[in-house]
Amino acid sequence: MFLIVKLLRNIVKILQEDISPNQISLGFALGLFLGLTPGILMKTFFFVLIMILRVNVGSAFLAGAIFAIIGFVLDPLADKLGFFVLNISALKGLWTALYNMPIIPFTKFNNTLVMGNIVLSLILFAPAAFGMKKFIPYYRRRWRDKVANWKIIKILTGGKIAALIFD
Repeated sequence: MFLIVKLLRNIVKILQEDISPNQISLGFALGLFLGLTPGILMKTFFFVLIMILRVNVGSAFLAGAIFAIIGFVLDPLADKLGFFVLNISALKGLWTALYNMPIIPFTKFNNTLVMGNIVLSLILFAPAAFGMKKFIPYYRRRWRDKVANWKIIKILTGGKIAALIFD
């Protein structure tokens, strides 16, 4: 229960505060990779990338959680997409060269599900980034003041007591 409330509190915090829409949108788009790509090495790579770049970490982790759940639904599509990409005859030399490198095989890129999720993440990266970049200013212009007056939002962001309970 507290995890859901904490997640809602973080969403409200991201949307209500004056964080740059560019940082939020890029963090969200990178979080897409974090959520969709399986494997600890791939997740570590994107985690480090998120920490190095000037992006909103909260939006990245939020997107990671959302797309990890959505990923289960997209797995059959990702598997077919990965099979297609790994079997393109023009790329066989690339896949062989990558597999013979020192660390790259540990990413398990040669697995159809992993490759499919990487390709799916690459396809969804730009729409996710641009969509969030358009949504944040729209939300702040039209909804921020209205949402700030809701009782549940006041409870979630209510200061010291809410921070003690939900953090």
